Amino acid sequence: MRHSSRIAILFIAAALASSLAAQTFDRYHKPDELNAAFRDLAKANAAFARIHELAKSPGGRDVLLIEIGPETGKADKTLPAVFVAANFEGTVPLAGEAALFLAKQLVEKPDVRKDKTWYILSCPNPDAAARFFSKPLRVAAGNDTRWNDDNDEAVDEDGFEDLNGDGLITMMRVKDPEGAWIPVPGNPRLMKRADWAKGETGIYKLVTEGLDNDKDGVYNEDPPGGVNIGLQFPHLFKFFSPGAGLWAGSEAESFAVIKFVHEHREIGLSFVFGAADFCLSPPRGGRRGDADLDRIRVPERMAGFIGADPARVYSLAELIELVRPMVPEGMTVDESMIAGMLDLGAVVNPLADDLKFYKELSEKYKDFLKNNKLDEKRLDPPADKDGSFELYAYYHLGLPSFAQNLWTLPEFKEEKKDAEITPEKLEKMTKDEFLALGEEKIEAFLKSAGAPPSFKAKQVIEMVQSGKTTPAQMAEMMKKMPKPPSEEGADPKEKALLAWSDKELSGKGFVEWTPFKHPTLGDVEIGGAAPFADSTPPPAKIESLLAGRVPWVFELAAKMARVGIGRAKATALGGGLYEVEAWVENTGYLPYPTAMGRRNNRIFPVLVTLEGPGIQFLEGRAKSSVSSVGSGDSQKVRWLIRSEKPVKLEIKASTRSAWGGRTSLDLGGVK
Repeated sequence: MRHSSRIAILFIAAALASSLAAQTFDRYHKPDELNAAFRDLAKANAAFARIHELAKSPGGRDVLLIEIGPETGKADKTLPAVFVAANFEGTVPLAGEAALFLAKQLVEKPDVRKDKTWYILSCPNPDAAARFFSKPLRVAAGNDTRWNDDNDEAVDEDGFEDLNGDGLITMMRVKDPEGAWIPVPGNPRLMKRADWAKGETGIYKLVTEGLDNDKDGVYNEDPPGGVNIGLQFPHLFKFFSPGAGLWAGSEAESFAVIKFVHEHREIGLSFVFGAADFCLSPPRGGRRGDADLDRIRVPERMAGFIGADPARVYSLAELIELVRPMVPEGMTVDESMIAGMLDLGAVVNPLADDLKFYKELSEKYKDFLKNNKLDEKRLDPPADKDGSFELYAYYHLGLPSFAQNLWTLPEFKEEKKDAEITPEKLEKMTKDEFLALGEEKIEAFLKSAGAPPSFKAKQVIEMVQSGKTTPAQMAEMMKKMPKPPSEEGADPKEKALLAWSDKELSGKGFVEWTPFKHPTLGDVEIGGAAPFADSTPPPAKIESLLAGRVPWVFELAAKMARVGIGRAKATALGGGLYEVEAWVENTGYLPYPTAMGRRNNRIFPVLVTLEGPGIQFLEGRAKSSVSSVGSGDSQKVRWLIRSEKPVKLEIKASTRSAWGGRTSLDLGGVK
């Protein structure tokens, strides 16, 4: 029996190893495949990995999280944690691959998991993520909640149809005298809005591909798919906006994530693989909010109470100093207290102290990409969205919150070369000098000068050779030619997509406009950008992108705040009295907590305890708190105690999300 059990265990281990090896990064994985890979990783590494089943989507798909670390399975964590999530909107397949890649890296590299817990959520919006693998292909971030998008009496009744049968949902351009769009002159595959100031008149309307199923004159306005989980978080949640849902956390998927992060206060860093990129650029400011924390006016009813002048403006720091002498000893006066007391409202822009480390780290990230040969000029990633998890993690949870975009289109730059031949140069050339240029250079000149396509270099050479024309006569004719049309007004992103499609996708990233007889619109053309072509690289590029970018999260995790006891001393004052001092220090790169964490008062303070048998506290307490410790900084805690006999003191600094430390002191020569 014992022998057969051993064989069974070996067989199971071999099967798991085979399953894990099969999870390669040469294709995109469906949500259930990502979940299966996570389960396999947890089973094969049960000593330090486990699965949390957070929720089930409206489409019946599991939302899973894998926990990896030395305290896996323990209810009470003493080590900090990093929370990593991917693809909240379900429209960035590469992000889900990054989460799986990270989990495998953690399994293979014990050093990066030895002193912290990792929580990795690969697919919080599995219903939307599954659409990448379905036909017809369309970009849609909603889960499978039935939703009445157009506020009529029906639900999901007007979706998209693949009218031309190519498996893609693209656009229809319809000739209409009220249309606002025209083809870009220099590139008719692209469309732009007509510029009335330049005398341009629109000739097309653009409509998504499909039918007007509910006969209301609007196309595809109520498709299947409801709530975008990526917009479901409390910070700047937009009520009544498309895809947002009824309220923040109204969906099972988003509520489960919110519940998890609130129950795991050991989380000290948040990281999201997705569309936005706080690694490359700090969280954006410029939002208009209710409070300007540098110009605060104190209401008259409160001004007399705290000794403020209602006629002047104060900074938040000035008000803290004004209020601090008025509160009882031991009470902390911080940004959160002042903001609540004066009802200042929500902060909507990153705080200056936090922007310092965001900006420094963004420069380090650029160097990181350069070292990995991934610093090619690319289009800027999309801006962070209101209601996103990364904003919630920073503004509400007070965490250092980072987001990483793994791929955007290469930047398109038109090659602008000085023309080798110009009409001015041409009119000064002799016949022999012109003929010596050769057919290739003459052809390029004709094209750049706007000559008709039928006007070929060979024809021109024959005319010059026979004496029918001279270089000077031809130069004069070319000066009168209209300039070739420019691509002014074209969307830079669409130009980059076209260049990428032509170069790397064999043209499959853009569907050529082709005629179609629409049952209600009549003659239309169907075409435009293919879904996902601008955000999802070919499978062949997945592994190199992940290998070059994902490890940045390890760099950030190494920079987490790290709290401990720097030094401590006891000074004998005589008569059994001692002054005890300890310095709580932060040797990490990041502050504890962030400035936003101080502002919202969510991060627990450092708990400092002093213990020793028989000691009596005359000043200070057995348990004290330090609300914040800056990077490379320290805060002193002082006690005055009495001890009638030699004793050993234990001083401990405890945190939930930044390690902690302890030291001991001997009083009176204790042995």
